[in-house]
Amino acid sequence: MRNLISFFKSKQFFVQISIILVLIFLVFFITLQWLSSYTNHGKFVTVPDFKGQKISLLEDFIKDKGVSYEIIDSIYDPKEKAGIVLRQDPEVNIAVKHNRTIYLYVTGMVAPQIIMPKLVDKSERQARFILGSYGLKTGKITEQAADCNGCVLSQLLHGKKIEEGSLVKKGTVIELIVGRKDHFYNSGSTDSTLTNEEPDFDN
Repeated sequence: MRNLISFFKSKQFFVQISIILVLIFLVFFITLQWLSSYTNHGKFVTVPDFKGQKISLLEDFIKDKGVSYEIIDSIYDPKEKAGIVLRQDPEVNIAVKHNRTIYLYVTGMVAPQIIMPKLVDKSERQARFILGSYGLKTGKITEQAADCNGCVLSQLLHGKKIEEGSLVKKGTVIELIVGRKDHFYNSGSTDSTLTNEEPDFDN
């Protein structure tokens, strides 16, 4: 017991304790530095504006930007160019950690296929609404003498009949032949001004 007490009071004991404490401090310090480097703690970059960038040029675009990207969805929009970034998350100018992944929504390269709806026997107004809801466009409206007034007699694609259930590309222009009882003419326009009256199948 006396020897043990003497050892605790000796210079050798304090030297060994000092070495152990220094080693613990070094291990703790090195671990913190490694974690900081691994997680880029405290390093932030500003999110660049991806909108409008072409998909094919994204790799060049993100060089020296300090972020990465991932395309998570494609949306077909006939009003936008194919293959460009429409939206991003997070938004532009937000401070994020270095190497943060920016999620992108881009325009589709190919228009999706749509099942052609049935327009025959519908009113012209109903046909226009259905075409719009399916992502199709109303094209040339041609009037033709018929027993009904304002009813769709035929649905056409490039001047040829297209059957219900056929596959067409989203954004395709569909022409209509509409019946008139007492008169008919060819409007020759994609935005027909034939009439603003409600279709009347009862007359």
